[in-house]
Amino acid sequence: MPEIELLSPAKNLEIGIAAINCGADSVYIAAQKYGARQQAGNSFEDIATLCSYAHKYGAKVFLTLNTILYENELSEAQNYMWEAYNCGVDAIIAQDFSLLEMNRPPIPLFASTQTDIRTPEKAQLLEKLGFERLILARELSLEQICEIRKAVSVPLEFFVHGALCVCYSGQCYLSCYLTGRSANRGECAQVCRSEYDLIDENGTTITSKAHLLSLKDLNLSDRISDLIDAGISSFKIEGRLKNISYVKNIVRKYDLAIQEILAKKNLDGKNFRRTAYGKSRCSFVPNADKTFNRGYTEFFLNGKRGDFKSRESAKGMGEYIGTVTDIKGGGNSFVCFTYNPAAPQKEIHNSDGLCFAGHGRITSGNRANSCTANSVELFTKQADFKKGDSIYRNFDSNFEKQINTVPQRLIDVLLDIVLLPNCINITAFAEDFRVTKSFEIKADTARNPQAAKELVKRQFGRISLHFSFAVNNIEADVFYFYKTASLNAIRNKLAIYLQSFLEEDRKKKAETYQTNRSRDGATIPAQQSFAQVCSNSYLSNCSNSLSAAVYKKIGIPNIEPAYEQQPPQNAVLMRCKYCIRYQLAMCPNDGKKLFLVNGTVKLPIEFNCNKCEMSILAQ
Repeated sequence: MPEIELLSPAKNLEIGIAAINCGADSVYIAAQKYGARQQAGNSFEDIATLCSYAHKYGAKVFLTLNTILYENELSEAQNYMWEAYNCGVDAIIAQDFSLLEMNRPPIPLFASTQTDIRTPEKAQLLEKLGFERLILARELSLEQICEIRKAVSVPLEFFVHGALCVCYSGQCYLSCYLTGRSANRGECAQVCRSEYDLIDENGTTITSKAHLLSLKDLNLSDRISDLIDAGISSFKIEGRLKNISYVKNIVRKYDLAIQEILAKKNLDGKNFRRTAYGKSRCSFVPNADKTFNRGYTEFFLNGKRGDFKSRESAKGMGEYIGTVTDIKGGGNSFVCFTYNPAAPQKEIHNSDGLCFAGHGRITSGNRANSCTANSVELFTKQADFKKGDSIYRNFDSNFEKQINTVPQRLIDVLLDIVLLPNCINITAFAEDFRVTKSFEIKADTARNPQAAKELVKRQFGRISLHFSFAVNNIEADVFYFYKTASLNAIRNKLAIYLQSFLEEDRKKKAETYQTNRSRDGATIPAQQSFAQVCSNSYLSNCSNSLSAAVYKKIGIPNIEPAYEQQPPQNAVLMRCKYCIRYQLAMCPNDGKKLFLVNGTVKLPIEFNCNKCEMSILAQ
């Protein structure tokens, strides 16, 4: 039966649990080091707690160990893998090839998107090396995903929501070049979100103080069915630095979307199932416009270019509300457009967060202090906004109140019950497993059989632990009267038994993996030309001897050190599918050289129109 996974980020334990409760099948989280997000580290104690919680539902926890590693970090990174394994972590997400050569526990390695998987050839190499899942580059089209799916047998994972890097993942050195903070080491300074001037070779300014490298956020919630058909089985949400409100909202949105898609596909006999058990019960209706975003795009999924650049700001401006039509009280309040009765969600409420854009600038944020009709009094005086400004809401106080409720995840279980004088036999059906168990109980012949039957149905049709029980059928030659407390005790024992069954089932699957997995290290392909698959330059991010050993085995004996260790002159700092010329309607190329300028920094831009790529070069 094909399995589909919704994979959520977890900045910490609290957010990880919230993601599971809102419908995530798996979460990914970092330990204190090597997690590609320096500000999102966690103790192994918290990771163990998260694993224990997730495994109650058959959900999984993946550890991000996806930075490049220096020689003096190899021993600690190896220990991290063993610590993670002992905590119950289900897989390691890795970028550095050194992990393939380590004495690692029997735990799967997933190839991070930082390994830059954009071709079938690269995917085949990574599979042969021993990676058991491939996390594909965000720039791929459906056609390219299909080609990779045909080339490999391992599961494929794809980002469906969240921030987009302008550069191919794992190939960005601009942050390190400008600030010394390496994106491949989890220290990205997000210099792509900065403002730049664009000038030509004659010094003419084409545009100034613009977020030329800042992209919109990805939103593929309407393309889940297409991605499943293309061969994606894991749908990944970006955001290990995002807050709990964001995670709850976006996870719930995609959980509902996937449920709807699988229901339709299963009607056609496809028999898909989710990788975890249970369904989320949330009291809020998700809305992706209500949480942080820079505007949305489907990026290159259709194989075509579009308007990918973020709006006026690289920050999350929020949802568009309307236009300032009048300003009162010297900037203390304003009148905006008359609300559309068909869209009451656009109405501004007290404590809403607002920002304003127009006339070539973005104002600072503010709060609505008092709202009457279409007039809004601001919390603080706003001196820098004008009539005609667009109004954006980046904090919806009413929505945040709704989303702050605690969701509940329950596994629905149908029961077939056989009543006997000294025991009750129960067969439990839940999603894809079936369990039969007998429970001893004392009973007397019922004077009122119908009432006795209703009592059994009522007491077994309740929630115990995280199981929501419902009685499907009751069989009895003679109905017996059982004490209510005894029936409740059996239901609770059944819940405990089902939980132990799921835990044992997970252990058996893990043991099967350990038995089947080769313990001889990576399966190195027969030597052939890998010049077009892996570069022998700094672009391969080789930063230690174990990684170099892997490259040597695949036919690249003399690989250059990583950029962070030995920055080459005239390096390509970014290679992008995104193109500034196209974005500014300057395509085709007129031959003039272009430069990005920020202060004293002047970066040449190179365009490869044959490959439809743009590169940012060192100064």
